[in-house]
Amino acid sequence: MSDPSSPSRVVLYSYAKDLRPHRVAEFTCTDDGGVTLTVVDDEWGGLAREYYRDGVLSRRDRRVVLPAEGAPFMRALLQPSRSTYYRFADESAK
Repeated sequence: MSDPSSPSRVVLYSYAKDLRPHRVAEFTCTDDGGVTLTVVDDEWGGLAREYYRDGVLSRRDRRVVLPAEGAPFMRALLQPSRSTYYRFADESAK
């Protein structure tokens, strides 16, 4: 079961096209506690595929977390980043 205090949907936006947010991919929690990935834009979805394949370094947990871990992975996606080309957004309620 998923953690109700964690995001259930995280969307990746790219700012590389026209400097406006462009929806690239969506990570969604599953009922079994894992995460699925839907890539909306193949051209810019590489980062999402990489994180889904290799995991995300969680500064909080001090380790790489994988999509199969569910809540820790979703929280790691939302960590602050210095990237100006990509942004992860919690869109759980939308």
